[in-house]
Amino acid sequence: SAQEVARLIEQLRNEEIPAIFGSEVFPSPILDQIGREAGAAYVDTLRDDDLPGDPGDENHSYIGLMVYDLQIMAEALGGDPALMADVDTANIPGIDSDVNQAQE
Repeated sequence: SAQEVARLIEQLRNEEIPAIFGSEVFPSPILDQIGREAGAAYVDTLRDDDLPGDPGDENHSYIGLMVYDLQIMAEALGGDPALMADVDTANIPGIDSDVNQAQE
């Protein structure tokens, strides 16, 4: 309801939340408006099912997707996205080969 949205905007302002997040696949004009009214950036570049990089790249994995999203969130919230740079995003040996064989 409009009252609930107004309360949410007020809470975001009171808590000084710097960013709210959405998906790049499902842009939301409502979240964009809420962010503008609350003074928070609306970040809509999070991935939810599209793996980063190209097939065969080390970061083209579920872990790579999580690292990608965490880096975006960290930066938008005032943190240091570089802290995720050393996370090994390669898929787990053994499991990958089973998946690759099933796709062939």
